[in-house]
Amino acid sequence: MSHRALADFNEFLYQNIPLVRFMQLQLISCNDNKLTASAPAQPNLNDKQTIFGGSSAALMTVCGWSLIKFNLEQRQLSNDVVIGKANIRWRIPQSDDLLLTAESAINWPELCKQVHQADKQPRLKVLNHISNKAQQICSQMNADFIILKGRT
Repeated sequence: MSHRALADFNEFLYQNIPLVRFMQLQLISCNDNKLTASAPAQPNLNDKQTIFGGSSAALMTVCGWSLIKFNLEQRQLSNDVVIGKANIRWRIPQSDDLLLTAESAINWPELCKQVHQADKQPRLKVLNHISNKAQQICSQMNADFIILKGRT
């Protein structure tokens, strides 16, 4: 993973998903199976001065999507990715900065073969979580993402 490519992808997110810019999501690292990111607490707080559930849900969704989309682009694949299903659990309130992680056991050689098959729309399971500065998991999302057929 090139740091320049990840910075360019972060800018792509800012340009195409304005909410990401407002929430100040910063991608930190990404490899084949794990993406890490951060976001400050301040723009994501609710009236109780804890992280708004909608912000954490959106940030986890974007991170899971980014793990897949960034890796597809690194392999010169332009397929769209959408979320199909998500289950979110908010474990403890959070009021400090967010550390986000998205992980998936993706077998990229096999997945690339499936992407090239006209009748396949691969589904991938991604585990996302947000930790606080004390490294406690505050919220987590199990999500299924779908890689759509390529455009003709």
